[in-house]
Amino acid sequence: MKPIASSSKSRRLIYVLLLLVIVASVTLSLVMERTAHNIRRNETPLLNRTIPQMRYLGDFESALLRYQLALDKRFTNSITPGRFQFLEAMGRGELDATLAQLRPSLGDGPELGALRDGYQRIIALTPEFERQVDRDPAAARAVLIRMNDEVKQLRLRLDGLQQSVEDAIYDNGTMANRAIGWITGLVHVFDVLALVTCLFMLYHVRARVRVEDELSHQARHDPLTGLAHRRSFEARLATLPPAPHVVVLGTIDRFSRIIGGFGHAFGDRVMIGLAERIRGAAERNGGEVFRLDGANFAILYQMECSDLALADALSVLRDEVRNPYDCEGHEIYTTLSLGAVAYPQHGANPDALLRNADAALQAARKAGGDRLEIYSQQLNAEAGERLDMEALLRHAVERDELELHYQPQQALTDGGLIGFEALLRWRRLGKLISPAEFIPLAEESGLIVGIGSWVLEEACRQISVWQAETGQRVSVAVNISPRQFAAPGFLAHLENLLASTHVDPSCLELEITESVMVEDAESAIALLHRLRALGLKLAIDDFGTGYSSLAYLSRFPIDKLKIDQSFVRNMHVSQQSAIVQATISLGHALGLTVIAEGVESETQRAMLSGWRCDEIQGYYYSRPLPAASALNFLEGSLQLQAA
Repeated sequence: MKPIASSSKSRRLIYVLLLLVIVASVTLSLVMERTAHNIRRNETPLLNRTIPQMRYLGDFESALLRYQLALDKRFTNSITPGRFQFLEAMGRGELDATLAQLRPSLGDGPELGALRDGYQRIIALTPEFERQVDRDPAAARAVLIRMNDEVKQLRLRLDGLQQSVEDAIYDNGTMANRAIGWITGLVHVFDVLALVTCLFMLYHVRARVRVEDELSHQARHDPLTGLAHRRSFEARLATLPPAPHVVVLGTIDRFSRIIGGFGHAFGDRVMIGLAERIRGAAERNGGEVFRLDGANFAILYQMECSDLALADALSVLRDEVRNPYDCEGHEIYTTLSLGAVAYPQHGANPDALLRNADAALQAARKAGGDRLEIYSQQLNAEAGERLDMEALLRHAVERDELELHYQPQQALTDGGLIGFEALLRWRRLGKLISPAEFIPLAEESGLIVGIGSWVLEEACRQISVWQAETGQRVSVAVNISPRQFAAPGFLAHLENLLASTHVDPSCLELEITESVMVEDAESAIALLHRLRALGLKLAIDDFGTGYSSLAYLSRFPIDKLKIDQSFVRNMHVSQQSAIVQATISLGHALGLTVIAEGVESETQRAMLSGWRCDEIQGYYYSRPLPAASALNFLEGSLQLQAA
């Protein structure tokens, strides 16, 4: 009995709502018709009389001013008497015409009479002005002043009439706005009644369908972004016809920094916005977007890989992600790395396509990100080579394959040697492997932490050896990677190393990059203060190429700024030279020493010296030297200083 009673109540409620909607509809129609009639009735005189009156009053005032201007020009002899007579006659005609145009709207009442009287008084003075203007300028000036006074009085009357017209227009608009507001209120009431009725009627029908649709959608889509997920992507690939198509895998570069800096909840909100951008940009060019996991996406294009439209589509996609994203007052900058494969050239089945697309994506990321890589068989070979190199690098320390070379640093004030920078080298089977090949691999794999510890130990050992052989203090700068800096035992290892080697801490300079601030700025600054308390010297390496705010710089307990060689190399460009000069000035303002790396010519050295840079480092002064050669360089420098 309860379901039947409930159904009966629902029907009665629907009938009441429908009746209210009908009554509201009829009432709204009647009120709208009446209001429209009133508006039309009030608008007719406004359009036929009031608005034209406003225009004619303006025309009359403009003609009056031109008439006055002609009198002024005649008085100052700016125009000839003949030209004046022409302008005076034309102006009088314009005034007569506008007075005639005002008559239908003003009638023959006092307003029009006042305008006509003022105008006639001005016209009446014109002959006297013409008689005196050439014979007696003083008398003509007196007449002109009287005429100008009449013009002022007449313009005051015009202003009053114009204000009256504006008031009439405003009053009519106010009445219309009130009427429209009343109608709008009724429309809102009607809409609410209609909406409530429709929602109530649809609720029971849609409830079950909505739940079923939501369950179906969740089974195929990512719950955060609403994009189709990995299983949907794999199913889509499996059902594609054997026609050319392109699979693109993409990842938002360094998205973990956003999460590390602002938290997972903030990262989710940023991800939602970026996913919407990616979907919009891809779909505009015929792409289908899927979210695989984390910051990884897949885009499917049903076209040839060589198609120019694909290149344009991927360029638009990357440009869209590059645009700064504003989230909760934070301006977030992101880039997109892409790896693409084509069917059937790069794989005959979904598994092969995904594997090769991932290889292309990893190549794009390893190249620095923010780029597109098209798959080639060489990528798989390179991936194998990197795995082999990583395995060999893991044993490089124990096999005694690593060594340090030392690049001298020069003071610009006296040209003397101030110290060395320790640079890591890997000698494998008698050949040196480029640091550009193994340093990024060490960073990526985490091997840099152990290798960095070895570098610190070797640098301290070499300092002790040189000081014992020369009897002089020798400063050595060592690069500290962000991963090494953030390692839990970094500070303890340094303390033990200084204690065991008895090296003066002021002889060891640690070069860090601005990127150490990315994960946890406050902890990094605290660690820098503890390192400084040990007596170590601290320098910011590659200054100007990092991501940290200059606001942190004033909080760094550092001794030196190191200008990146990319700026020094291009100092002949005005923008780059301005950056270098600004960096030097900034460092000096903060009481820091400034050193420029990558100095390769006398011209560069002279420019830096002229800008009061403190120190330089580069091939111009010396290439990196093995320890024995560095000792010879040190002894030679000491002899020069003694001489």
